[in-house]
Amino acid sequence: MNIKRRLQNYMPYMAKFGIRNGIKVAKTLFPKKQSNKVVSIQITQCKNPVHVRLGTTDVSNFHENFLHLEFPLPEHLFPKLIIDAGANAGYASLYFLNKFPTANVIAIEPEKSNFEILTKNCSYYKNFKGIKSAIWIKNGYLKISNPEAGHTAFQVIETTKEDINSFPAITIEQVLNDTDYDRIDILKIDIEGTEKELFEGNHKNWIDKVDVLIIELHDRFKPGCALSFYSAIEGYDFIQYSKCENLVYIRKNLLKANTK
Repeated sequence: MNIKRRLQNYMPYMAKFGIRNGIKVAKTLFPKKQSNKVVSIQITQCKNPVHVRLGTTDVSNFHENFLHLEFPLPEHLFPKLIIDAGANAGYASLYFLNKFPTANVIAIEPEKSNFEILTKNCSYYKNFKGIKSAIWIKNGYLKISNPEAGHTAFQVIETTKEDINSFPAITIEQVLNDTDYDRIDILKIDIEGTEKELFEGNHKNWIDKVDVLIIELHDRFKPGCALSFYSAIEGYDFIQYSKCENLVYIRKNLLKANTK
């Protein structure tokens, strides 16, 4: 990597974390020699180290979550329950755990290597719970349909309990019922196309119990995701915002309370 390219890589980190720590973070993420190591990075947004698998999509995922991710949430929002569906390496969960230190964060991730790094990243926090599963429309069994995909692109399909690669599916309603809460303050959904089935299915059982919904749509993987979601969300009392690749839906009553 030439000096000009290296400087271009460093600049966003220097701007976000300060010159000294920004250079340190960038050097760790972009080593001179290609590496597949798991590295630990200390940043101001997180009270504990953040673990990144070099040579994987963790690097771009880290960049997106810690340099650009700042959801337009109401200032007075003090969430008790946050569900991160499709948690990947746990960077969005870390964002929530540090921004809302009193909230309980439940992260759901089906893929083994992702779940391992997710657990490594978030197990410092007593208010964190990880579930190795995938969100689905009903109880049953799923498996990864594209195990050769990159770490941020794993998709699931239905299968049977007898399949050696299967794992139990879980519904959003079930996740909520297993807590002591009756509402989901923030629900983040990034499930690589499964949102199509999710919002064609039993969303009416839980969507009225969600105050803030954050979702990334994946029509590039599975056509019909956007149509399914927009059809399902129509008529509900949300205001929509956009942030990076995410759509953010906030209950109107939360925004009204924020203006008082």
